[in-house]
Amino acid sequence: MDAEGDNTQSCHAQQFGCCFWPGNGCLGTLGNCILFLLYAYSSVCKPRLRKPITMVFMHLTLVNALTIMFQSMPYVISSYGVLCFWDDATCKAVLFLFRVTRGLSTCTTTFLSDFQALTISRTPAQLAWLKSRSSACILPSLLSFWILNPIMYFNIITNVESNCNSTVMSLGFSHPYCQTKFGRDNPTPIISSIVLRDALLLVLMVAPSLYMVTLLYRHRRRARHLHSPKLASQPAPENTATHTILLLVICFVFFHCSNNIVNVYSLYTLEKLNKSKGVLLMLSFSYPTLCPFLLMKNNRMVTRWITHSCYTKNDPL
Repeated sequence: MDAEGDNTQSCHAQQFGCCFWPGNGCLGTLGNCILFLLYAYSSVCKPRLRKPITMVFMHLTLVNALTIMFQSMPYVISSYGVLCFWDDATCKAVLFLFRVTRGLSTCTTTFLSDFQALTISRTPAQLAWLKSRSSACILPSLLSFWILNPIMYFNIITNVESNCNSTVMSLGFSHPYCQTKFGRDNPTPIISSIVLRDALLLVLMVAPSLYMVTLLYRHRRRARHLHSPKLASQPAPENTATHTILLLVICFVFFHCSNNIVNVYSLYTLEKLNKSKGVLLMLSFSYPTLCPFLLMKNNRMVTRWITHSCYTKNDPL
């Protein structure tokens, strides 16, 4: 039974490494890296056009690319038939980095939603100072995420081991080289802490998003009343950025909640773990893969870069 489970797991890993990674993982990593470089180039070479929110976008694309790489690394290696490649220390390091970068992506998306809601909100005179100083809080906030997330996920070091020397598949997270050591009798405390943390972040993410939707709806009605339909249909830059962030939040909430449901199912089921592994991987990769392309959708910087590249290619000089 154990040999059959190992063979099935190896087969799933090979299928992921040969099929899923070139189509989705590689595309997501490439998209995030290109967008990060475009934001970095714009910030360095055109500082006058740099917006405060650009730093948040750069951070989001960076941690998304790292999340995809750390998540896909074991599956890509095992797809070449390499067995028992990682020891306990390697498993602890790679899975710790994956959890930290994934947590950074969650915190950055939450901060992005909150920051944009504060930017477009109508603050009273007593709170005007908060809106004016919000840009100065970006860098300290991002740095605090890098401090808090490693502390939050530090306990994963003691719960992860290499499965090369293990003959029994345990409950909890498992991939070709590593597995968690959650107890079979009572994994509830670990699940409860994950659910509480995710619930708090989702509330901090969804509440400002609903507020932004309300503001956009009121602004659209007011614009239609005061101006012609043609002028009302022309989106302002702030509204375009808000629409993009709302798309990011919707995608994140959907894929993150679906991923947690399948993850909890995997923690409590041992026999059907391999069947849910493919779904879990696809859900884990979906948001960081789609994120850069959602950001490119209405980004003038990307449009200008593509236009310039096409013009340079067609120029005989």
